[in-house]
Amino acid sequence: MEKSCWSINDLSDFSVAGLKQKIHELTRTTPNYKFVWNNWLPRKVGILAWRIELERIPVMTLLAKRNIDVGLISCPACGDMDETVEHLFMSCGVAQLVWQAVSSWCKIPSILALNIHDLLDGYKLTNFPKRKVKMFHAICLGSTWCLWNTRNDKVFNGKPIMVESIVGEIKTLGYLWMKHRSGGTSLLWEDWYRFDV
Repeated sequence: MEKSCWSINDLSDFSVAGLKQKIHELTRTTPNYKFVWNNWLPRKVGILAWRIELERIPVMTLLAKRNIDVGLISCPACGDMDETVEHLFMSCGVAQLVWQAVSSWCKIPSILALNIHDLLDGYKLTNFPKRKVKMFHAICLGSTWCLWNTRNDKVFNGKPIMVESIVGEIKTLGYLWMKHRSGGTSLLWEDWYRFDV
């Protein structure tokens, strides 16, 4: 009986493991973007930001594409455009005012993002010390959390959206997270409120 050769596996004998490895090599794609996790935040905040990056949160347009009857697909915050991930977190007037307030609070130039990756990577453009960079990264991810919760309060509970409330929640939650999760037990509210950390 003559042996058959397996040319795709370097002329060695055929094996299922060899075939599986070759298929994996040929079909595996490297993602263009690598999400950066921040362990100073609750895991649920990081997971939401990761899902935002993947565009896997239930905004109106994505629900409508899945044939879920959501009624109007316009943005619940502004009502001007359809609610997409990018609109909700970047181009909506409410989101822009929130990012402007966060920029002003953190004493950096205005956060201008062309896509979600720019928004999530904005912390890389600061010239803060390493610890402060991680804090600002946590603030950016926490801001998406607060925007999403405010949107859900509007959609499900009919609560009005107020930029001042969103920014206040970002500062309050950020302070609690930084004080208790970053080892910054000596962090004072007054310093945090001025972002002199």
